[in-house]
Amino acid sequence: MKIAILGTHGTFKTTLTYFLSGVLKSRAQTVGIVSEVASTCPYLKHGRGDLIAQTWILMTQAQREREKQDIHEYVVCDRSVVDNFIYALEHCQANNLPMPDWMEPFVLHHLKSYNFLFKTPLNRKGLVPDGIRDVDYEWQEKIDKMLTNYLKEKGIKYYVLPASPPGKEEDLIAYATRQAMFMARKITDMDIQTSLV
Repeated sequence: MKIAILGTHGTFKTTLTYFLSGVLKSRAQTVGIVSEVASTCPYLKHGRGDLIAQTWILMTQAQREREKQDIHEYVVCDRSVVDNFIYALEHCQANNLPMPDWMEPFVLHHLKSYNFLFKTPLNRKGLVPDGIRDVDYEWQEKIDKMLTNYLKEKGIKYYVLPASPPGKEEDLIAYATRQAMFMARKITDMDIQTSLV
């Protein structure tokens, strides 16, 4: 089973990937993690990348997922190929460039390999100047809107992770624990339904 945690940058996807993997591992399952690819991209500068960078990230993400999915019962992915597609689309639109013809069909085909997509809510707290992520909140919000609109436009099934209750401050551990349990319940429900069929 392959699960991807997707969303705009700075929304704690990496933290949630490890928390969810821990929950699944506690069920005596073999779990493979596909770590964030963008942080290892040699073409990315300050969290933004041109089409070469976005293509490298997209293809590396797909390759790493493929390597893990045949050897683990669960594969938890920090991002999905659709995240990267949105960053590529935004770059092309902002620079008046055409999108490569092959990219969207590749992404839509690859999306069929995920059993679950969980989208993180927008969260400014994850925008920290770490040298990898861009800390421009407006750009973070723009990517979030583009991603949400694309998922809806294409009819791609995904679950929105619940945001923190209004007015309630959650520390990162409480937030990640709550989100990991939400995802695990959805996954467990699917496992039960599959075994009954």
